Amino acid sequence: MDNATPRYGDLLHAAWSLGRADGLFAAAFEPDIAPRPATDVCQGRDADEFAAELWGDQPGTPPSGLVVNAPFWYADGFAAGLADERRRIAARRREAFAWIRLRTRPIPRGQG
Repeated sequence: MDNATPRYGDLLHAAWSLGRADGLFAAAFEPDIAPRPATDVCQGRDADEFAAELWGDQPGTPPSGLVVNAPFWYADGFAAGLADERRRIAARRREAFAWIRLRTRPIPRGQG
């Protein structure tokens, strides 16, 4: 049973996870005002190719719902990954600035 047909929900979650991973990666170089990714392209593939990639070597063609919905799940995951990584980057910057501010304060001198 190790070659069982994947469940539809698992395939959609895989699309979301791929999108999130791409969003985490893209946060370093995507402009802050970048629009949401186009839903008809997922990892350089159109919807049919992306669904076939998710479907893998299973017999037959991917379900039509996967072709229609996987790009939306990918786009949602991409947006989530992008936002999560940007929050993490901003938090690291705040911590770094706080550390710099602490380290560059003048050293108090005694009165005498």
